[in-house]
Amino acid sequence: MKKIMLFLTALLLVGLLAACGDEEETDAAPEKEATVDTIEDGYFTFGSSGLYKPFNFEDLDGDLTGFEVELGEAIAKEMGLKPKPVATQDFGALIEEVNSGRLDAIMGSMTITEKRAESVDFSDPYYRSGGVIYVHNDNDSIEAAEDLEGHSVGVVASSTYEEMVMDYITEEDLKTYQSDNVALQDLAAGTDRLDAVVTDKFVGMLQIEENDLDIRPVGDRVFDEEIGAAVKKGNQELLDEINRALQAVIDDGTYDEISKKWFDENILE
Repeated sequence: MKKIMLFLTALLLVGLLAACGDEEETDAAPEKEATVDTIEDGYFTFGSSGLYKPFNFEDLDGDLTGFEVELGEAIAKEMGLKPKPVATQDFGALIEEVNSGRLDAIMGSMTITEKRAESVDFSDPYYRSGGVIYVHNDNDSIEAAEDLEGHSVGVVASSTYEEMVMDYITEEDLKTYQSDNVALQDLAAGTDRLDAVVTDKFVGMLQIEENDLDIRPVGDRVFDEEIGAAVKKGNQELLDEINRALQAVIDDGTYDEISKKWFDENILE
């Protein structure tokens, strides 16, 4: 009996040691040595709203995923750091988060603009896209941006789309959201709340495909935009390292692999 108990105890110890070994391997140090300081030693903390599928969103297990999350992970690895993606649930709060030292960088589909560049420093673009107008399938009164006048239009608060639509509509007709997906679902409901939504073409088309929404895009892109990572103003050392790492993952084919996984095309070209 004692021999059996000793044998079972030995098996238990072996199992515990194996489990500890797996945990250490998961948290293993990056292959490269980091050469830049970050807010948390050894980590690259990058933020997004976490509400912008397929770029950044939470999966069914509550983990952050998406194109930008995977790209951020690849950039972190190239910099010799462990990735730490963070979701703020609020796109408008991202600049404050990076300037207050709670994020190393924003990687949350933030369009590079002169106005934003007064508050943060942008990396080289890591994807190019543009805004598209979406309407309910029963709506035939809107075919271009000029037709938005007098209609209620949904956009994400503090986005470039909000700035754009204000050239055509009044404050009264502006409907702001924390999530493009919620805005598109409101539009698909066919109520009087919304006549149109302006958002990224990839975001809208994915929602139509996945949820069979009764909406459609109209007209051409209302404008083209370039999206980059943003760091605290004056943090040139980190900015240079992000640009170096971004170019490295482009050159070695990692970027192309991630982009085609999510979009079936290279969205930087």
